[in-house]
Amino acid sequence: MSGFFKNGSEDSRIIVVRKEMNETKERFFTFIEKLEDKLREFTAASIPELTELNNTDPDQFKRGYHRMKAAVLGQLDSIQKKALDVKEEKIAGYAFSSDDHEVSKVYLEFRNECYDRYFQFDELYARCRQEVEDTYAEDFELQYQKILDEHESIKDKFRCKQCGSPITIDRIYFTTTYITCPACQTRNTFEPSTQAKMLEHIGRSLAEQRTRHLLKEHDEIPEKTQALYLQRHHLELSLIQENDKKIIEQKTAEIHALEKQHQELESTRPALYQKYLRAMFDEWNKINPALADEHEKFYIRLLNDYAK
Repeated sequence: MSGFFKNGSEDSRIIVVRKEMNETKERFFTFIEKLEDKLREFTAASIPELTELNNTDPDQFKRGYHRMKAAVLGQLDSIQKKALDVKEEKIAGYAFSSDDHEVSKVYLEFRNECYDRYFQFDELYARCRQEVEDTYAEDFELQYQKILDEHESIKDKFRCKQCGSPITIDRIYFTTTYITCPACQTRNTFEPSTQAKMLEHIGRSLAEQRTRHLLKEHDEIPEKTQALYLQRHHLELSLIQENDKKIIEQKTAEIHALEKQHQELESTRPALYQKYLRAMFDEWNKINPALADEHEKFYIRLLNDYAK
């Protein structure tokens, strides 16, 4: 807020303009802070209920859960719209009857600080929405365990259609497979169950679920770099009317340090993505080793796509 005032004497008209804009900014900041509190409180109260409903909704399509989630997201959108409307009306639409360059410069500072504050709110809104979205998750671990249990129960019960000798089902087959009887060499058709056939479809989802903490580490970088940008931007704004050489040197050094942090964060993104991708495909290969060769080709393709 101190960015609205500068050293030395000023035209009384400019002082009045600064005072009015500063008061408007303080009211705007207070309003945004209250909306942020509402976002946090409403999200925190909704997530346990949504999680519980997602886990217990007996409907195959979880329609009860999806209705509730839509209502929660609607409330979050309503809070965000209030912030946006006030920003447009009170900040973007702020009226001042002067073409004076100094007044315009004061308004630019005022608008930038208010916009930065709104963007912080908007980031919180996006995080709250994502937390709500994340309450929906199929239990792929449970589905996979059922497939494993089923395989354990049938692997020694299959018999040759010709001689009746037992044939061990040594792996989880998810497609129709021909297995040769070790006793009489007859080819037998093994038809996996509907549940076992799901292995091909849930494998990647389960692997992604197991490694999502690594993807999150990668996906959080833009938010971190944005925070660094805002810090740097505030420092740059504060230099506009700064006359003290010592302070200018100190803040310039801080700006350079923030720029370096920003670059270092950005440079880690490819390595973090590769780390996640490798871990995810390793899990996928464990879950469904029969498709490991195809998985590896897909892995290379995704890495190449990311590098473009």
